[in-house]
Amino acid sequence: MKRNNQKRNALIAVILTAWLATGCAEIDPSKRVVFLDGASYFGAGPSVKRGLRMAGYDGEFRGFVWTSFLLWGADHLIAARSTLNAKNLAGYIQRYYREQPDGELTVMGLSAGSAVILNALERLPEDVMVENVVLFQPSVSASHNLTPALNHIRGKLYATCSRRDAILATLGVNADGESGAPAGRSGFRIASGLTTKQRRLYTKVVNLPWRRQYNKYGWRGGHVTSTSRKFVKHIIAPRVMEPSKPTPSRRFPIPGTERDDLHDRDNVNENVNHDDQYESNVDAQTAK
Repeated sequence: MKRNNQKRNALIAVILTAWLATGCAEIDPSKRVVFLDGASYFGAGPSVKRGLRMAGYDGEFRGFVWTSFLLWGADHLIAARSTLNAKNLAGYIQRYYREQPDGELTVMGLSAGSAVILNALERLPEDVMVENVVLFQPSVSASHNLTPALNHIRGKLYATCSRRDAILATLGVNADGESGAPAGRSGFRIASGLTTKQRRLYTKVVNLPWRRQYNKYGWRGGHVTSTSRKFVKHIIAPRVMEPSKPTPSRRFPIPGTERDDLHDRDNVNENVNHDDQYESNVDAQTAK
């Protein structure tokens, strides 16, 4: 009996030590990710946070609520384009930099949350810039003029896209109110009528098309599963945690072209980066 009690106490000590270590993990307030979920959806944030933590991200993780609580249609058609929501997020970003002048703020959003993010970035003062932006399956137009938002991004704007996204395939109206295919299906393309200087800003845009290799990370090309914790850990986190690290890319010179073929592997326009790297060197060794 005494030996059993000793084993039990030892086990409790190990569990308690592990719990305390997890609960007391040091968080760096100079780094923060703020996440906006999709229209009337509240399940992606925990998965994204878990993926970042698994990758070793030690910054803060905060959610930003923009929903109208009036079901999907009201969020997608009204709340996502709301001036008030955009101003609130822009104010949130400015307050962060007042508190952390040298901080690193990355903004992430799923689906219609992307519209709120882009709208907010456009409203920032000239001298305010976020570190990176990640848009999971953005339900905004692929031809959305990103230049006003890109002026406020120091690093990259990453956007996942997949022809297998059944939700975006049946989308009648984009969350930003603009026409054309949603960026979450085809990837962003350079908007028309831009100056040479504005077009150069698109070098910050990196489309991340779905690939079969991503299946092992939980993203099989669907809408919400783009926020799978393993996909975030292996594909998203290395990019936002090392913003200065160059990312391999390819360029596809098909200006002004839009194709709906499911086998069109990339469907991105000239000068829009296409990220062909699907795993870090460390992950490649693990995957073998």
